[in-house]
Amino acid sequence: MAYDDLTTPLSVSEVNSLIKGTLDESFYQIMVKGEISGFRPSPSGHAYFDLKDNDSALPSVVFRSSLLTMPRFKNGDLVIASGRISLYEKTGKLSFIITKLTNAGDGELQALLEKRKQYYQNLGWFDLDKKKPLPKDIKTLGIVTSATGAVFHDILDVTRRRAPSLNIVLFPCSVQGKGAEETIASRIRQANNFENVDVLIVGRGGGSQEDLSCFSTDEVIEAIHYSKIPIISAVGHEVDWALSDYCADVRAGTPSIAAEMVTKDIFERRNRLSNAKNTMHLLMEKKILQEKEKIPSLSLMKSYIDKKITEKRNALPSLDYLSSILSKKVQDAQYRLIMADDEMHRIEKEKIEENKRLLDNYNRDISISLSPRIRESKILLSSLKREIVSLLKGRIDIKKEEFYSIKKEMNALSPLSVLERGYALVRDENGKIIRDKKDVKNGDTLYIRVEKGEIKSIVEDNI
Repeated sequence: MAYDDLTTPLSVSEVNSLIKGTLDESFYQIMVKGEISGFRPSPSGHAYFDLKDNDSALPSVVFRSSLLTMPRFKNGDLVIASGRISLYEKTGKLSFIITKLTNAGDGELQALLEKRKQYYQNLGWFDLDKKKPLPKDIKTLGIVTSATGAVFHDILDVTRRRAPSLNIVLFPCSVQGKGAEETIASRIRQANNFENVDVLIVGRGGGSQEDLSCFSTDEVIEAIHYSKIPIISAVGHEVDWALSDYCADVRAGTPSIAAEMVTKDIFERRNRLSNAKNTMHLLMEKKILQEKEKIPSLSLMKSYIDKKITEKRNALPSLDYLSSILSKKVQDAQYRLIMADDEMHRIEKEKIEENKRLLDNYNRDISISLSPRIRESKILLSSLKREIVSLLKGRIDIKKEEFYSIKKEMNALSPLSVLERGYALVRDENGKIIRDKKDVKNGDTLYIRVEKGEIKSIVEDNI
């Protein structure tokens, strides 16, 4: 639309359209250097702020599609923004629509880092064959980072959850600003002199390239290279990088990932031990149940013995039966004596003697007849009793041996067996187990349980 007649009035829409067309044509692609101010993200994902210098402010916007490819920025950052000037016709508001944004110092810093990276790469300090493997049995972890930052607490959260027995030693340092590189390098050398550290995590949280630059300095790179302890570099987030990532033995995307690397073997061993313990308990319970099912109940055994005794007793003539036979025979003899009474008058003496002999013969016959059967029954009953006792003793001895074997296996898993190997269990006055030196202070009373007894001690120095 063109306009060259000053006498013809224009509508507001026409004026805004003219301005928009002029801005879109004249300021299609420009670069602006300024400080971010009044940063305010919108629910739609766009970001609005002003670019300011000492004298002026330029309303600016970064649409969501462009924001995804840009580095993080905040109020006060000095940036170089590329984009176009445009006008929103409905409100007449002018905006700088930014499509690319970098920190004002990132270009020079990036070039410096690339040059330094190439230098150490040519020295072979980044070669894979120079990397030290992480040890399998890690007992003490050293951490070089800020004592007040979130990184240290993130690492502690991961290690306490996955490997609570792991010893942690913090080597506090500055991780940003002037002199940070000197304290980082000094703490790495201090950890090597400490000698008890198995693995060292060197890192910090996310930030701009300038914030992370201390981890790309000569001092830090050389300290990492000459470290005898394997080092994990955990600087920033996944997308961040520093030269320490290239020089270190292992690079972790975040400090939490670094802690997971260190605790991987311990965590897996704990899981395997827990699974084996659960499996062993299940197998033992199943074995005990199976053995219990093989052992007859006491009531069943008693019933079996009673039945056998009853059967043997039933096979013998009862005393009542024997008594009835004897009684019958005596009655018969008496009857014959009565019937022969008349005749006995004649031969009284002879008959009396004869009847006595007859009676003696009967008694002897009965005795001879019953004695072998009674003796045989007693022998059979005694043999059965010995057989049952021998069978029960054998089964009981077998169960005793199996019980002692299971007891021996259980003792091997007992905490007392750990104490026998020279380890100790430390508790405070309240009986709480001490796992971290931070849980005690000078003057505290501790009770140290060893294999044979317990030692009472007073903390003089918490090293």
